[in-house]
Amino acid sequence: MSTARNLSKTIGIALLGAFAIPIAGFSALFALMMLLIFVFLDGYRTFGVFVTFAIAAGICYFAIKTLVGIAGKNAAFVRHINATESLALDPDNMLGAPSPAFLAFDQSHRKFAFCDRVSGEYRILDFSHVLRWYYDWGTGTRMDVHIMPNVNAAGMPVTNTGLPYMNVPGTPMPQAGTSHTEYKKNFKLVLETADVKNPIFTFPMQGEAAAQRWCARLNAIFNG
Repeated sequence: MSTARNLSKTIGIALLGAFAIPIAGFSALFALMMLLIFVFLDGYRTFGVFVTFAIAAGICYFAIKTLVGIAGKNAAFVRHINATESLALDPDNMLGAPSPAFLAFDQSHRKFAFCDRVSGEYRILDFSHVLRWYYDWGTGTRMDVHIMPNVNAAGMPVTNTGLPYMNVPGTPMPQAGTSHTEYKKNFKLVLETADVKNPIFTFPMQGEAAAQRWCARLNAIFNG
C-alpha cells in the first residue's frame, strides 16, 4: 500500500512541477499585459482590470513558489545523500527535475544516483554502468487549411478566370483545401545502463531544444 501511495505522490508532484512551468510563464505574460493596459490606457483604469492583474500575478507567484519549493526539497535530498554516502552529487544539475524522481551526478567520484525523494530511496551507480543516451519523440498529425491555388492539371496558373485561386462553383468565394503535416512531440531523454534492475531511465523533456541540451550535458558529464 505504501509503495502505491508513494508512486501516486511521485506522479502527482511530477505533474504539478510540469504544469507549474507553463502556468508561471502564461500568467506572468498575462499579468504584464494587464499592467500595461492599466497604466497606459486611461479608459481601462478600472477595478476589474486591476483585479485581473492581481489574480494573474498571484497565480504566477504561487506557480513559481511551487517550483522553488520542489527544487529546494530535491536539493536537500541530494545533500542528505552526499552526507550519508560521502559523495559530491551536484544538487544544481539534476536530470528529471522538478520531478521528485531524478538523477544526480558526481563527476569527481564518477558516480550517479537515481533518487526518489518521496520514498526516500536512492540507488548509486558508477559511470561505467552507462551504455548510451539519446533523445526520442512521438509524432502527431496537424491539419492545415489553405486556399486552393487556381492551377491546371500540370500545375500551371490558370489566368482566364481572373482569379488567383479556385472558387466555389457558381460563386466568387475561394475554395479551401486541407493538408496534413506530421510533427514531433512528447520528447524524452533515454539513458540506458548495464544495471539489470533499472536498464532504462526515461525523462520527459520540455521540447527538442531541452533534449538536445541534456544530451550535450550528459556527454560533458560522462566523458569530461
